Amino acid sequence: MSDLRCPTCGATLTPMDMAKPACTYCGTALPHHARAAQQVAVVNQIMADRGASGMPRAFEGLLANAPHGQPHLIGVHVPPGAQGAQVTPFGAPPGVPAVYAQLHQQGMQAANTARTIAIAVSVGVFVIVLLLVGLGVAMALFSAQ
Repeated sequence: MSDLRCPTCGATLTPMDMAKPACTYCGTALPHHARAAQQVAVVNQIMADRGASGMPRAFEGLLANAPHGQPHLIGVHVPPGAQGAQVTPFGAPPGVPAVYAQLHQQGMQAANTARTIAIAVSVGVFVIVLLLVGLGVAMALFSAQ
C-alpha cells in the first residue's frame, strides 16, 4: 500500500483521511481537495448567466449563430430568404419522419408474419409428434395381443 502523507505536517493518512477536505492532524486543506474546489469555481464561472438571458455564458455564442433567430434549430442550415419554410429539428426534411414511420410499420408487419409462421410450424410439429407417439402406442398394444 502506498504511503500517504500530509504535505504540511507529514502525518500518515489513511484512505479515509484522504477523503476528508483537510488533514485530521493539522487541519490544512489537502491539495487534491483544493484543486477540485478551484475547478468547481472555474466551471461555475463559465456556466454563469452574466447577461440575464437565461443561457450560460458558454452557450451565448451558439444563440448568436442560430439561423434567423430560431435558437431551437441550432445546427440546422436554413437558406436566407426561406421564411416560412418547413424545417424540422436536426435538419430532417419534412417528409422524412413519415418515411421512417412507414418503414417501421412494414418491419412490424414482417415481424408479426414471422411470429405467426413460427407458431404454426411449432403447432404442426407438435401434432405430428403426438400422432407418431399415439401410433407407436397403438402398435405396441396391438402387437402384445
